[in-house]
Amino acid sequence: MGHGAHLDGSWRPMIDVLQPGSTTIIRNAKIDMFKGSMRLAINKWGHVEAAEATNFTVKEDNNLSLVEYDLVHVAE
Repeated sequence: MGHGAHLDGSWRPMIDVLQPGSTTIIRNAKIDMFKGSMRLAINKWGHVEAAEATNFTVKEDNNLSLVEYDLVHVAE
């Protein structure tokens, strides 16, 4: 029997805050590995909000989300 997940749409307002070129504050979140890729996971206390614009340059030449990762088990 398969497993499933129920998405109730309560995350939608958080997603709408994320816009190209905007500055965003993300609280209570982590990066999870899923099928070799990184995913942002925001827990039930998490919060995403728009922030004041800041002046910085994104280093696009080191995009770790484009790297495929393998899980390696190490025997102790």
